Amino acid sequence: MTEKVLTLMSAVVVLLIIGGWLGVSFGEPAILRSPHSDPRITTRPEIVAVTSEGKLYHNPDCGFIHGPTRVESTDQAVAEGYTPCTRCLKR
Repeated sequence: MTEKVLTLMSAVVVLLIIGGWLGVSFGEPAILRSPHSDPRITTRPEIVAVTSEGKLYHNPDCGFIHGPTRVESTDQAVAEGYTPCTRCLKR
């Protein structure tokens, strides 16, 4: 009788291990990134600030603008080759 109980317990343990493995293998994938790590999606502002010596366009109130600025439309800044400031215009 002891051998039967031991055999039955061994079979139960094996089935539990296999069931756990199958549950992990075919379950939903774990989400490894938190929502704050997703890129911030913003709409392009209509009016931006650019400098004659820089390569970026900024929100007019950006604290990272160096030098004298001029204000123009975003479309015009893009046409002139400017790209968004990665600090004030995160995409």
